[in-house]
Amino acid sequence: MTNRAKAKGTTWEREVRHYLNTALGQYVDHWKDAAYPWKDPHDPDNVTRPAQTGVKDVGDLHARPFVVECKAEKSIRLADYVRQANRESAHAGFPYGVAVVKAPRRSVADGYAVMDLATFAQVLATLREAGGRTQ
Repeated sequence: MTNRAKAKGTTWEREVRHYLNTALGQYVDHWKDAAYPWKDPHDPDNVTRPAQTGVKDVGDLHARPFVVECKAEKSIRLADYVRQANRESAHAGFPYGVAVVKAPRRSVADGYAVMDLATFAQVLATLREAGGRTQ
């Protein structure tokens, strides 16, 4: 017997990974029809699902420099998700954690990327130091 909640979560992780890789240009054109989706399978900017090794969870997805914790639950608990994302980013050695929460009955693009204000401040400072101006 299959665990339906686990299958739903795994599907959400896969959808988020595919969405991010497509949005970031990591996949070949028409990747769904291709034998292999990656433009460069060794590119560190690929969004990947890490193998869980050891006792410390390292997150659902690695989207350098973020560890992504994907959540597709009926009851949304943002504080728990953010704490988990931050803990798992530390386990994985990544500077930032973010939770990506499924918006009920909406597309993947409508999901919510959630982080605490301290993490947002770190991301903002890093972008500003790197000259990441948008205007």
